[in-house]
Amino acid sequence: MQLHPQVAQANGIISVKLTVAFVGDPTDAEDTANIAAFGDPRVNLAGTFADPNNPAFTFLFPATDIFVGITTQMASKTARFMLALPNKQNPNQPAPIQGELDCITTNPSEAAEAWYEVMTTRIQQQMNILRQKTLVPQLQNQTI
Repeated sequence: MQLHPQVAQANGIISVKLTVAFVGDPTDAEDTANIAAFGDPRVNLAGTFADPNNPAFTFLFPATDIFVGITTQMASKTARFMLALPNKQNPNQPAPIQGELDCITTNPSEAAEAWYEVMTTRIQQQMNILRQKTLVPQLQNQTI
């Protein structure tokens, strides 16, 4: 399985969406079978984060828990990193509000990179847990 980040920048806001795809890796058939049997592994996209390369740099999202299925739901969520909420474009519209995956931070670029690194680790952990489950148990003959 391959993790693919889709990164965009507009008006000082860095948006990151993560998608996964089965691309012919040796584990793909086993992963697909395990997901069909045990369900899509879930991963938390939100919470408080520290940059693995610079633990002094921390950032957070307003939501503490946003658990999504790695292969079915994660691609529908976008994390946004910004210095501040954008100004309202029209005086007749309400002011923008911070969404559950909107991170206001002093360094949006570093936060986006750190978030991706942490998410990669979290996804790997969840896939490893899934791979350790037994799809077909080994039952032995017994003399009774």
